Amino acid sequence: MTCILKRYVVGVVGYGDAHFYAKNKNQARMRAFRAMQSANGAITFKCFLKIVSYIHAAETPEGFGRNILVSGKPAHWIEHAGGNSVRFAWPNGDQIFKSHELDIQDAR
Repeated sequence: MTCILKRYVVGVVGYGDAHFYAKNKNQARMRAFRAMQSANGAITFKCFLKIVSYIHAAETPEGFGRNILVSGKPAHWIEHAGGNSVRFAWPNGDQIFKSHELDIQDAR
């Protein structure tokens, strides 16, 4: 049971830095592009590549990747999502989900 996600910071000229959880730099770049499209639907990937200044691994929150149970199923803790929510990922998965903290237990 492995957590394949890492945290990356993507710098975009004119927009600043943004953090993305992804399995590699290329996926982080694509997630940043999709986020940019929601702000500027007219941007092409070619134009986006010209304004990406850097992508590098970032520090992860304390406890990142630890084994937890979500509704009794094995998962990995990613971070607090604010309020009573927790972000998590399924083992070997690259998508992040949210759950209420009462649905989360530490795996033993």
